[in-house]
Amino acid sequence: MKFNYIIIVLLLLILSSAKAQQEAQFSDYKLNMSSFNPAFAGFFDGNVLLIHRSQFVGFEGAPETQNLNVNIPISMYMGTGLDIINENIGVTQKLTATVDYSYTIYTSDYNMITFGLKAGLSNLNVDFNRLDIGDDDDLSFQNNINNEVSPRIGVGFLYNTPSWFLGLSTPNFIKETFDPSIKSSSISTNSQFYLTTGYQTAINDQLLFKPSILARAIKNAPFIFDVAFNFELKEKFRFGVSYRWESAITAMVGFNFLENFQAGYAYDHNINGLGAYAPTSHQFYLKYTFKQTKDIRRECSCSFINSSNEIGF
Repeated sequence: MKFNYIIIVLLLLILSSAKAQQEAQFSDYKLNMSSFNPAFAGFFDGNVLLIHRSQFVGFEGAPETQNLNVNIPISMYMGTGLDIINENIGVTQKLTATVDYSYTIYTSDYNMITFGLKAGLSNLNVDFNRLDIGDDDDLSFQNNINNEVSPRIGVGFLYNTPSWFLGLSTPNFIKETFDPSIKSSSISTNSQFYLTTGYQTAINDQLLFKPSILARAIKNAPFIFDVAFNFELKEKFRFGVSYRWESAITAMVGFNFLENFQAGYAYDHNINGLGAYAPTSHQFYLKYTFKQTKDIRRECSCSFINSSNEIGF
């Protein structure tokens, strides 16, 4: 389908916003923290997580993201995982697949330092034929990018106690550059660095309060900062709100069902420049947890999961 001129202008606005995030962005980032920090991989019980996010709903060609996130504990010291992310933004489609590994050193019975490694590939496609630019001689849009593959290597660090955690990571420190022979059409992405921290405290016997912060930095792009306030009720229901600096306000909800399943939804109200035209973003998820025996999982009162029911938020 051809985009008209107005859609192209709006698409450029979307792409300028996407450039700031480069790595996939999620509304409820505590669900799949191993996607940006491999130290979280396979930390407790195993799980399979599916996420779909539609950003800037109302724009044709607006970003859509799907994520398959798998975590598998190996022992009390090691875990592994698989992370597959598919992103569609306008005329671009990017598929990223990585394998994660984490190793933990116990500094006490409950405090621990974990190191993580992420490795995999990215595959990029850009189809300029979908654009109706009105000028067939514009060299900037003549050469498509077809199945350009680049390696990815990332690292992560996590310090965890029963009440709080601190993580530092980059999901890929290899600079990606795709050049379809025309200089003005080259696409380049820089490494993105994540700093995350969180705390949990019991308000009463049935309600936990879990605030957290996620900060992202990338060269030549705006600093991204998320603050989330999550609550967990009766080990079955979760809800919360978050604020992404000068970008969006998010409401989140999730619930457990059929013992080992969890489902949820997040609603973004966009407050950035695109908010006047596409004020909403939506994220849905489904998670299945397969419990492991105690001798092959890292036992702890982890500040980023709920070890009482071993589901984890």
